[in-house]
Amino acid sequence: KSQDGALQKRWREFLGVTVPFLTKLVTLLVRGGMDEVQKNEAMLAREARINMEKLGPTYIKAGQMMSVRPDVLPQAALDELAVLQDSVKPFDTKVAIDLIESELGGELGQFFTEISEEPVAAASLAQVYKATLITGETVAVKVQRPDVLSLVSKDLYVLRRAAEVYQGLVDRFAPQQRTNYVALLN
Repeated sequence: KSQDGALQKRWREFLGVTVPFLTKLVTLLVRGGMDEVQKNEAMLAREARINMEKLGPTYIKAGQMMSVRPDVLPQAALDELAVLQDSVKPFDTKVAIDLIESELGGELGQFFTEISEEPVAAASLAQVYKATLITGETVAVKVQRPDVLSLVSKDLYVLRRAAEVYQGLVDRFAPQQRTNYVALLN
């Protein structure tokens, strides 16, 4: 039952970010058709990327995957989504250290003589620190973002539901569009 509440909350968060964007897109279509959308595609692509960043790791990962799909998206969107490949913001190192210590069952000093103060890389689902083990070996320590498994599970449910709704709209109003968004998501 609490999972249902969490799913509904995430669905509302998704709608709160995506509905204003889709409203803007539909307004452009009604005002001037595809010509108007194409004139504004750079602005729309930027806003879509920002929305993915707001929605978090799952959507950032989806944007990264879509950034290499010229069969699905126009070049302006591909260019904007490519930003997600390199510019994911790291989460707080203190949180990462707490997660590492919890996972390893002890303080960092029990396992490492040194660990980087900042991540050497941050990605949509995790970030990486450079560390030296007590044995002297240099290693990479990958730390999942906090609560990422729970969040990704909820997001996959929301994305599947959204893809079904979107596919229904596409099938009804743009049957010439041949992309099957539910299959693409799966």
